[in-house]
Amino acid sequence: MEEPIRVSIMPVLILIALFGIMGCGEESPTGGGEIEPITTGFPNPGTYRNVEHGFQISNLPVSGCVKDTRKHKDGDIEMVLRMAFATEDEFAFEDVDIAKEVPRLQTEGIPYAFVYVIGPIPDLPTKPDLAKEIMYDVISTYELWYEVLSRRPVAGVNTTGYEVTMSFSSMYAPGTTWMIKQAFFAKHEMGYTIIFCAPEDKFLGLLAYIDPMIAGFQLLGL
Repeated sequence: MEEPIRVSIMPVLILIALFGIMGCGEESPTGGGEIEPITTGFPNPGTYRNVEHGFQISNLPVSGCVKDTRKHKDGDIEMVLRMAFATEDEFAFEDVDIAKEVPRLQTEGIPYAFVYVIGPIPDLPTKPDLAKEIMYDVISTYELWYEVLSRRPVAGVNTTGYEVTMSFSSMYAPGTTWMIKQAFFAKHEMGYTIIFCAPEDKFLGLLAYIDPMIAGFQLLGL
């Protein structure tokens, strides 16, 4: 049964990766009684919570970063959060499609991160090594075009995922090398991807913001 599963999900994951490189509204309460309704958005400046898709990311930077929570859905893929490491007078998101923003971000040399949700995919199995299995398949495709620098398991708050770091030449800023880190988590019929892209000379310095975000990924309701 594994081969049909891979066939169905792999094009989706590869499309997400290529979007990253190439280019909020309130939700219904989940609790009752005297529990205050939890909405999708920012319960505090350093936390993004998405009740609709059942996850939360803490340790977000609270300054020097433009955040955008307008949703953009394409089939089974939904982009729910975008971040540009710039001030509001330097950059503002103009389009809900991240693929249309990437050329401007890379041309201006602005690091960025975004979060995608995949699913529900009914034939996505639930097992401990799912994120690793899928990420290895994604990496095997990446290696056709990009240099894979590292791959390793990564721990969130209450789940384990898998991450890869790669380098690539930007087609929008010729002569510049960009770095990308992608972390993937999975649960039941849903997949969650955090992607960070930055020029090579800015990448390492910003990991102090990105790595805590990845470590702050949490599945709700467990």
